[in-house]
Amino acid sequence: MIRRLAALLAPLFLGACLISDGDLISRAEADYPVADGSRFTVHMLDENGQRADETPETAVVTIEDGRYVMRTGEENKAFGGLMKEIGPDLFAVMVREEDETQGNLYALMERNGTSWRRWGMICPDFVSLAEREGVKLAEFGMFVRNSDCVVDDFANLTKALRFAHERQKPDAEYVAE
Repeated sequence: MIRRLAALLAPLFLGACLISDGDLISRAEADYPVADGSRFTVHMLDENGQRADETPETAVVTIEDGRYVMRTGEENKAFGGLMKEIGPDLFAVMVREEDETQGNLYALMERNGTSWRRWGMICPDFVSLAEREGVKLAEFGMFVRNSDCVVDDFANLTKALRFAHERQKPDAEYVAE
């Protein structure tokens, strides 16, 4: 069980992520496309975007104090965050462990009916993608600090997320129950 939970959250909560020091999405500007109390079966995807796990995890999403809270697995670990639409059915996701007060991690979610696909935005993967495409991180207003890709404004975050969406496969699928 712990291994599955780690695999589910590793792209978002271990080092080498897309991060910011401050909030790039405010509660006043946030969108709430996921209904309070939604339950999802979460499937990890392989490098081809196909389901890779045999035993998916479960996640429950609630809205508390104007923020999403996602609880996963038997440990009921909580992660809080906000979403902002950046294109038709594309959402920037800002998240951090619920007991943390600073620092944010970012991902991209794409809605497809009642299911969602996630791009976890792993820094080394993004750097390699940018290099292959001949794009410098500075074009995204981004730099690397301690293995993390740091972005400091929402416009650059949006540009990076759309770039990844167009060129990479998602790493997880959230299927509504």
